[in-house]
Amino acid sequence: MRIVTEAEIRSRVRTPVTGMVLCFPPGTRFSPSAMDFIKQWRVEVRFEESAAGDTSCVPPRPPVSFS
Repeated sequence: MRIVTEAEIRSRVRTPVTGMVLCFPPGTRFSPSAMDFIKQWRVEVRFEESAAGDTSCVPPRPPVSFS
């Protein structure tokens, strides 16, 4: 079981975008600060077997426009 911290997420993301999608291997746990980051940026977390090394699995979604 792997524990991911906020610092680790920030180092991989560089520039956070609301609604971004991050992938992690199944069984990954998050520190309280990482959970705060995920909630603040409304990150969609996906658990996939192929996410062993890279946390970015899908490009960020475009911003929602209300027109």
